Amino acid sequence: MENIFTSQEFEKSKLPTNFYKSLSSLLFDLGIDGNDVVEDFISHYISHAYEQTKTKSSVYLTTGFSRHIVKKYLEEKETHSKSNSKFMHQTVLLAELHKLSEKYDDGLIPIYGKFGSYTSTFNRVKPQDNIITSKTVLDILISSGKVKKKGEYIQFISSLGRKGLRDKASIINTLAISMARMSNTIQHNYHAKTNEETLFQASYFSTLIKPENRRKLTDKLRELTRKHFREYQALIDSYEETDLTPKEVEDLNNEIGISTFIFDNEKEV
Repeated sequence: MENIFTSQEFEKSKLPTNFYKSLSSLLFDLGIDGNDVVEDFISHYISHAYEQTKTKSSVYLTTGFSRHIVKKYLEEKETHSKSNSKFMHQTVLLAELHKLSEKYDDGLIPIYGKFGSYTSTFNRVKPQDNIITSKTVLDILISSGKVKKKGEYIQFISSLGRKGLRDKASIINTLAISMARMSNTIQHNYHAKTNEETLFQASYFSTLIKPENRRKLTDKLRELTRKHFREYQALIDSYEETDLTPKEVEDLNNEIGISTFIFDNEKEV
């Protein structure tokens, strides 16, 4: 019999306040519309619950939202999911540019030209509904440290990030991607049947570091992190299929990798 729930499933868990405090502080600094955040969260939460339970009554019982809210959002069907096509396009574009750079002895790719150039590659792999210009994407690739401009050419620097992007759009994008990856990892581990099926997820920290030593420690952690990330990069690259067409890359519709970050926070009281 479907849609039978135990009483335990109706006992709502609560997130610690530091989750809301830190996230709200960041969103406020970024100038994010708080009402949009709440509206989008409710919409996605209810849509996901409905996909899992299939009935309005089950959504009402399992989500904690009122019948009025559940009815409103399910009837409106305003799913606010943002298309990630532009990010997929950048991934495909970078893969094609990597292959193109190997055809040149010095790795220098002409920016302009009908064949074998950055612009010709951009025009070949861009989606039909693309409204982003080749110049805009090139500026993003340069500012993110993936390529550098040398006259009328571009050259790959490294797929390792050279610096953290500090403009608002890049930070919002980083926040969204990081939250999605972290949430998916935690969810995967939550549903895993054995330890062997889990993805690595761990933190190590101390509360016994004197203030005058914190900068010295973070500098050493950055150095160590970059060293190991070069190893991660080489391992991931060794598994890549380099002969896939842009369409085949899109059809795979996946990503696999590793993320890490250094934290230096004031302890919650």
